[in-house]
Amino acid sequence: MYQPKHFVCTDLEFALRLAAEHPLALLVGPDAGGDSFGSHLPLVAEYGADGLVLEGHMARANPHWGWLSQQQRLLAVFSGPSAYVSPSHYDSLQNVPTWNYAALHAYGEIELIDGAADKDALLKRLIGRFEPDYAEQWRGLPEAYQHKLLGAIVGFRIRVTRWELKLKLSQNRAAVERERIREALAASEHGDARDVAAWMARLAS
Repeated sequence: MYQPKHFVCTDLEFALRLAAEHPLALLVGPDAGGDSFGSHLPLVAEYGADGLVLEGHMARANPHWGWLSQQQRLLAVFSGPSAYVSPSHYDSLQNVPTWNYAALHAYGEIELIDGAADKDALLKRLIGRFEPDYAEQWRGLPEAYQHKLLGAIVGFRIRVTRWELKLKLSQNRAAVERERIREALAASEHGDARDVAAWMARLAS
């Protein structure tokens, strides 16, 4: 990822927060012919004894998991909030529009999770993150139905070997201009713009 020094962030807490707030990631890896292939999947990021780990699953009908298991290495891209920034917020007229955004690139190696018990445990962890109240309903579903659903997916764990976090939030502008931009985005009717404003405030605190 292109990383001008103004926008580089090495704070793991920010990386985990971005992944938690925007869990739908683009998983990129080679197909059978070596070309890039992408799958859009919700991923859960955790940091522990094994470092940064991502967990998720995909449909067994998706050939991507087979290709990734052979190649192992992949890239997961988390796209955070983004918003248009007007040059009207700058002190000088000699400026052009730009776009503020947050993005996390995580590079790693994939390990498949395909045993029924292991996939069930994986699903329960994902349910615990996204909708804890659904856990009781999942446990109450007929065993045959659960078995069928588990057979239709392939779980995986990605051990992240390197990650890059880019927070392009007007850090290259003067403080008064940054605040002007943040206030304008915070007052926007668009949710993404307000989220960008919140990230600007978070970064400044």
